[in-house]
Amino acid sequence: MLPLADAFAAYVQQLTGQAPQWLPWSGTSLPGYLSQRYEPLLASIADRTWLVLLLRQPDPPPPLQLSKQLQQLLSRLQPQPAGVCLVAEQLPPYLRTRLVELGQPFVVPGRQLFWPALGSVETVQRPQRTAPQAVDTLGPVAQQLLLALLLDRLLAPITIAAAAEQLGCSAASVSQAVKALEGSALVQSQAQGRERVFSLLDAPAVVWKRARPLLQTPVRQRLRVQQALLPPQALAWCAGETALAQHTSLAAPAEPVFALASRQWRVLGAGAAPIPVPDVGTCVVELWRYPPEGSAAQGVVDPLSLYLSLQSSQDERVQLALDELLETLPW
Repeated sequence: MLPLADAFAAYVQQLTGQAPQWLPWSGTSLPGYLSQRYEPLLASIADRTWLVLLLRQPDPPPPLQLSKQLQQLLSRLQPQPAGVCLVAEQLPPYLRTRLVELGQPFVVPGRQLFWPALGSVETVQRPQRTAPQAVDTLGPVAQQLLLALLLDRLLAPITIAAAAEQLGCSAASVSQAVKALEGSALVQSQAQGRERVFSLLDAPAVVWKRARPLLQTPVRQRLRVQQALLPPQALAWCAGETALAQHTSLAAPAEPVFALASRQWRVLGAGAAPIPVPDVGTCVVELWRYPPEGSAAQGVVDPLSLYLSLQSSQDERVQLALDELLETLPW
């Protein structure tokens, strides 16, 4: 028996308590275009005979065309079975929703069963979580998530959903970020009911030291523009030497520096043309890989992102101030 058929039988028995019994094929051979797409089988379930069609190809046809083909195949059998059930290793979410709307039974072993005639309504099981893998460099979401944990901007243990809401990103991206951090031995996570909670694996100072090779500057680009041309939203978070001066004894720069998520610049910076040299009323805007507000506080970007944004500076005054900045952390 084919692996997909075995998985189908085991899954149906697991969810319905009724074990399918395979029957000899009594139908005619399928037309070429259909035989390339489906593997037809007959099964007895709860004393009724069903046509079970295994989907051979990864890309199924559109919903209405698929339903028409299934009924066409069912009509080729005499006597006709009780119905037809589609079986696939995977189906797109939209197609699964449409099949439910059409009342068409289908089974994705280990994932979903829709078969009203068996007394089973739609059943969705979460796929098994893949093992976390170490990464060479943390992505923007993973880096901001880690820095927020190090600075207690997120109170651990915290859920994926809560972290996504605070950082302003999707739960899926936070879930992937947690896996990257977990694979790199920076955080630990565990299932707690239907949620997954996570926290730092070690003390903040230990995690920071371990994470340093994986972290990068949050700054994608620096632009000099006339400050008066920017809306207040673009000037919400002090960054660069302006922020460093607020944390240390460094003197504030002549041009104020602000941070903004790079994806927001097209809207908030639409009326501000870049200026090549300092001038009266100019400021510097850093376009960041992630929104600074996710871990910023009191109008200033977080100290760890600030450190990473300036760590490559050749200015000795800045390097001394960065050392002073790290000494202010409560580790």
